[in-house]
Amino acid sequence: MPLRGNSKAYTLFNAGLKQQYDDRLDDAKDSYREAMQKGCIQAAVNLGTLMVDGTDADKMNAKETFQWAADRGDGSGCRNLAYMYAIGLCVPKDKEKAVEYYRKAAELGNIKAQCNLAVMYRHGNGTPINYEQAAEWYKRSAEGGYFRAQASLADMYLLGQGVERDPEKAFYWYTKAADNGSSRGMYNLALMYLNGVYTDKDEDKAAGLLNAAIQQGYSKAMFVMGQLLEDKGCMPEAMNLYLSGAAKKEPRCVKRLEEFGSGADHNASVKHS
Repeated sequence: MPLRGNSKAYTLFNAGLKQQYDDRLDDAKDSYREAMQKGCIQAAVNLGTLMVDGTDADKMNAKETFQWAADRGDGSGCRNLAYMYAIGLCVPKDKEKAVEYYRKAAELGNIKAQCNLAVMYRHGNGTPINYEQAAEWYKRSAEGGYFRAQASLADMYLLGQGVERDPEKAFYWYTKAADNGSSRGMYNLALMYLNGVYTDKDEDKAAGLLNAAIQQGYSKAMFVMGQLLEDKGCMPEAMNLYLSGAAKKEPRCVKRLEEFGSGADHNASVKHS
């Protein structure tokens, strides 16, 4: 959304940005607050975001600041307000109200809120489960370029939730998500390459994707890459990945380590899953 307010508000907003970049957060808050008073909505959103990470008093004021922006039709203000209600941050937890504000933000075109709203529909948080609505909002967000929605929309196509099952579209959206840096997209695309789902089997491509996801700390990828390394007899490397995955509480890594501890054959291969 374009900045709103007079030229003085715009000058104050830019000053706040520079102060925030320089880690002069108190000065940034003051500049944003002055810009907000002169009608700059984006300054209010930035101020609220800083206050959420501030003192208890700041956190309490963040809600009112986001509300001010939301009341003026700002999608980011609505989304941040929704998040506060969703987790009960300085307000009573109210998932129905969270859905209300996520929907307002989504309808204003906020792609992250569109994904948030889809999650609420998919899991029945603050609203009855509705896979069709979840798929629709994931699609809007995914088409807007949001990588989390792209990976989730791919899930829906692979599972046939709210849409007709379509592995081709799942492959397309996992690829989009992976290209946009989604570790979940990388992981699921790797599984499609490993299992030959709507593509030829390609272990090298799968391994590249798994390693990229592992670099982002994605524990599920640690387990599957560990399996591939076991198949090649690279036990120290596999063990390191299982240990890393177990530290992140990946249950399959924990189980595999337990199997080693109970005397399992260290050269045993595990079925890909």
